[in-house]
Amino acid sequence: MTDRARTNRNKPQGAATPGVELTPFTAAGLVVALVGFRLLNRARRAIRARRPDSARSAERTRPAATDLREHAWKWAIPVCLLALLAAEGRSLAWIGWRIESPAVALQQVGVGVAVLVGLNVLSAPVWARVGDRGDSLAAGLGAFAALSVPERLFVAVTAGATEEAAFHGYAIERLLALTGSAPLAGGVGFAAFAVGHLGDTWDRHAVARIAQPALVTTLLYLQFRSLPVLIAIHALHDAVALLLADRFASRSGDGDSGTDEEASAAVRWLDGE
Repeated sequence: MTDRARTNRNKPQGAATPGVELTPFTAAGLVVALVGFRLLNRARRAIRARRPDSARSAERTRPAATDLREHAWKWAIPVCLLALLAAEGRSLAWIGWRIESPAVALQQVGVGVAVLVGLNVLSAPVWARVGDRGDSLAAGLGAFAALSVPERLFVAVTAGATEEAAFHGYAIERLLALTGSAPLAGGVGFAAFAVGHLGDTWDRHAVARIAQPALVTTLLYLQFRSLPVLIAIHALHDAVALLLADRFASRSGDGDSGTDEEASAAVRWLDGE
């Protein structure tokens, strides 16, 4: 292999260098990144369906949101992506694992979290008049109230790391390299991100609301092109919401009545107040 070929093989590909060959490893990686979570959920449901009735009955009493095993299984997706990356001989930079500097990364994380939270507040009056007025989102978040604080943080970090690695780090980087089109790569990643949340915990009304931060994080990734930064932004954003789960549960009717006054302040943005 010539020095030039070796350099091109190890060079991270971006929007400015379209025309990269689609290898079987990359094709498999895109499938895993874009629909891997849904395929994993279907496979696990099929396995559970074959278990004895007593075991299935016990599992049905535990909501998917509070079953840490369901969240732990999400790590299978980035593990598969890393295995495919290693099989192809690529570095982590090929899926966006890069930062300009620690100081810049911290600044980007701060900006990203501020943008996400700020847009949540600004868009609240609009969402309060659309769909179910945020009731399904509150119910979904309230389900996490059964978890302890460390467990909620585990869920937040897991969501940030696994979802960003799949939908943004791998999917966007590889699609950018293949097509050179940021709108196409971002659009596909965003669509997979939003649709991938539809399931037991989040219904279509909640997913419509989740699509907003999904779009924002997609745009932030295209701007920063740093997977570690987006993982931190995503995890911090989710951690804030999950740490308020008790108050969301109170809003949705699953919490103690004594916390109603506190709940109204914590989730007021859901009603656009």
